[in-house]
Amino acid sequence: MTRQRLNFRDSEFEIDTYWLDPIGDLENEPNKPLAIICPGGAYKFITKREAQPIALKFASEGMHAIVFDYPLVGDEKSVYPLVLQELATLLNWIKGQSVEHKVDLDRVLLVGFSAGSHIVANFNSLMTDAEMCKKIFDDEIEVQPAANIIGYPVIDLTLGWPKEDWAVKISSDILYWQAQEHLNINSKPTFIWQTVTDKTVPVMNSLIYAQKMELLKIPYELHLFASGGHGSSLATYVTKEGNDENVNFANAAWWELCMNWLKVRGILPKD
Repeated sequence: MTRQRLNFRDSEFEIDTYWLDPIGDLENEPNKPLAIICPGGAYKFITKREAQPIALKFASEGMHAIVFDYPLVGDEKSVYPLVLQELATLLNWIKGQSVEHKVDLDRVLLVGFSAGSHIVANFNSLMTDAEMCKKIFDDEIEVQPAANIIGYPVIDLTLGWPKEDWAVKISSDILYWQAQEHLNINSKPTFIWQTVTDKTVPVMNSLIYAQKMELLKIPYELHLFASGGHGSSLATYVTKEGNDENVNFANAAWWELCMNWLKVRGILPKD
C-alpha cells in the first residue's frame, strides 16, 4: 500500500493505493479492473474496517484498489460539492496511472459503504448528468465508472439517518440530500446490499434507490438479508473488531454474490 496526496485546486486529499504487481512471467500482462473504495463513518471519520480489508479482498480477485480519504464534517470546507470534485479529480488522475499500473479504464468501479455509499450514489446521479456535472466540476471527467457497489447505503438524508441537524452539516444544499432523485438514463449499473434489520440506516434507502433504477431501466441487483446490524463490512471474522454482531455467515454471502454480478457485467472474467 502507498499513501499519496492529490489536489483539487487548493484542497489537498489523500488516497491509499493497492496496485497489483505484474506477475512477471506473462508475455502480455493484461490490464486489470480497479475499485475505488469510499468507507463509511457517518461523515465523522473514515472507518478502517471498510478500507484495507475491502481493498485486499478486491486484490484477491485480481483487481487494483484505491481507498479514498474524502472530506468530513468539521473539515475546513463543506463536504459537498467538494467530495464529488475530489472524486472526479481522482478518476482523472487514474488515467495518468493506467499505463504504468496496467489499469483497464473501462472497468473502474465505485464502491461505498454507509455514508461512503451516499458519495457513490450522488456521483452516480449528479456527475453522470452532463449539465449538472458542468456546474460542479469544470473539467471533463476522463474516466467514467463502469458500475457501482453500495453496502447498507445512505441514499436519502431525510429517511431516518442522520438525525437532528447533521444533514445540514453534511451539506446546506438539499441538492445533495436525496441521491435517488437525480438518477438519470446515464447512471451506471449498481449492486446494492443491506440487512432488513439495520437500525442505523433504514432499509428504505436501498429500496427507493432500487425502485428508481427500475423505473429508469438502469441495471441493478438488490440483496436484502433477513438479519444483522449496520456496518458489518465483510461480515466475517476479518472485520469483526471485537463485535460479534459484525460476523454473520448469511450476510457474508454478499461478497460472492457481488463477484458473480461483476462477472455478469463483464467486469470480471467468467472463467
